[in-house]
Amino acid sequence: MDLEIQTEHIELDPNWRDLIETLANHVEARYPELLRLHVTLKHGPHHRVGFEDVALVANVEGRTFRAEKREEKVRAAIHAAFHALDIEMERYHQERRRVTKPPGARPQGSIKRIFRDAGYGFIHYEPGRDVYFNRASLHGIDFADLQPGFPVEFELETGVKGLQASRVFMAGDRARV
Repeated sequence: MDLEIQTEHIELDPNWRDLIETLANHVEARYPELLRLHVTLKHGPHHRVGFEDVALVANVEGRTFRAEKREEKVRAAIHAAFHALDIEMERYHQERRRVTKPPGARPQGSIKRIFRDAGYGFIHYEPGRDVYFNRASLHGIDFADLQPGFPVEFELETGVKGLQASRVFMAGDRARV
């Protein structure tokens, strides 16, 4: 996951950076499809008492989530914003779980390449065609267990850079998620 932290009208305290990195790691562990997280800390003067805004923008493939919270203290705003993001991401997961497709033949292929550190790989599909997948699209398969040549079935969709597998299953696994 790509994490970016920026500030407006406030200097970034190293303790806040550590807190943000810790919370971001927890979010990434819970939602491995998270590609990017942008955090903005902003101090806004308001009469005698200021306020602290924390805005989060999180990206997954094809979707953007936003959470913004305002508190008197930066730490409280950070915690509140990450809590709100967690709620939004959980709703997204609940929506995805309800998606079902009618039974039918899925395209079949085999794992061609895996980029473990980056969390994605390619499926060999038809001569001369490879299909992108990321670890969040796996169903009933552990990303760590994948090896080149592993047979899979998948559901195709068109992504920004061409064909991609929206869901990947073990070959012959007809269970629907």
